[in-house]
Amino acid sequence: MDSLTAGTALILVQCCVALVMIGFHFAAPDEKCTRDWALSASCIALGVFAAIVSHRTSHPFLLLAGGCVIMVGMAYQWQGILAFYGRPPRQAGWIICLLFTALLAAMLLLELPARQRTLLFSGTLILLLALSLQAIWQGQGMPRTFVQVLVPAAIVLLLSSHLLKLAIAIMQFHDAVPAQRTPLDITAAYLMPIVGTVLFSIGLPLLYFERLVETNRHLATHDELSKLLNRRAICAAGERELELAQRLHRPLSIAFIDIDLFKHFNDEFGHAAGDAVIAEVSAILQRTCRTIDLVGRYGGEEFLIVLPGADAGDAIDIGRRLVETVRDYRYRGRHPVTISTGLATLAADISSWPQLLARADAMLYEAKRQGRNRYCA
Repeated sequence: MDSLTAGTALILVQCCVALVMIGFHFAAPDEKCTRDWALSASCIALGVFAAIVSHRTSHPFLLLAGGCVIMVGMAYQWQGILAFYGRPPRQAGWIICLLFTALLAAMLLLELPARQRTLLFSGTLILLLALSLQAIWQGQGMPRTFVQVLVPAAIVLLLSSHLLKLAIAIMQFHDAVPAQRTPLDITAAYLMPIVGTVLFSIGLPLLYFERLVETNRHLATHDELSKLLNRRAICAAGERELELAQRLHRPLSIAFIDIDLFKHFNDEFGHAAGDAVIAEVSAILQRTCRTIDLVGRYGGEEFLIVLPGADAGDAIDIGRRLVETVRDYRYRGRHPVTISTGLATLAADISSWPQLLARADAMLYEAKRQGRNRYCA
């Protein structure tokens, strides 16, 4: 492949990426990251076109404009990644762009060799790509998904192409854009950037949609107010734990919890106060339970906790701790809140989840009958 064909292919790829990112932004216009990525792809496409044309025409203004626009696009790309991971914007990218512009303008005025401009261009791109790679790597959790590996790999490929160009320029094999390019030159200048750009442009939307799918999955299984598992999810988890306990002959207990006199908070302080009590009690239950326990909001002011591996004695200890911990809580610092708790443990006469749930429900109403603010097993 000759350099003209490779350069044209790179321009077309960048234009297609720009169109895809612009469409991506229109699909999610409220997201700052999609806006920054659309601006980034547009700037890079325009800059690559200007830079390649300037090499053909030897026009210094086009070279300066193209290089500056590419760096601005790379800075937008980094800002978009920071926004995607919820981090504040930073000024370092724009400072790098200003320094690059000043140095490139000085080189053009002094008519320094093209090899030195290549050193500046590749070195600046390596710095901006390294910032993007660092932001992505630090923003991801463990274990990493396929997409979370694909995007850093694309950046590493782009870094490798510019490191290769930098090495070629340092060893003075050629000027920045010689009349005849070797396959190594074309690979570093065009083919590796084309592949890296395509993978990166695919990876960023995939990262966004992966997070969107995970958010929707979380919303489908968690209650928005309490941040606990919702009724369907906690019951499904309870059924799984029951089957596992029966198969492995392990103990299992559950706790059915109700906030005492909850209607009082709604009537006296309003529904917003009731929501606040539910949210705060939910946090208390989550903190008080063991890490292996499954805590869910069953509905209204009722909660259900699945206690894997807990026998009758363990369940009583947990029930006592839950009641006492909530008893110490005060809404707005002065209004006491209490709970009633019904505990049930898997026994020989219980063979199904509804039976276990009914046993805990019966114990809950027994706790209420005895005066509330207590547990009953």
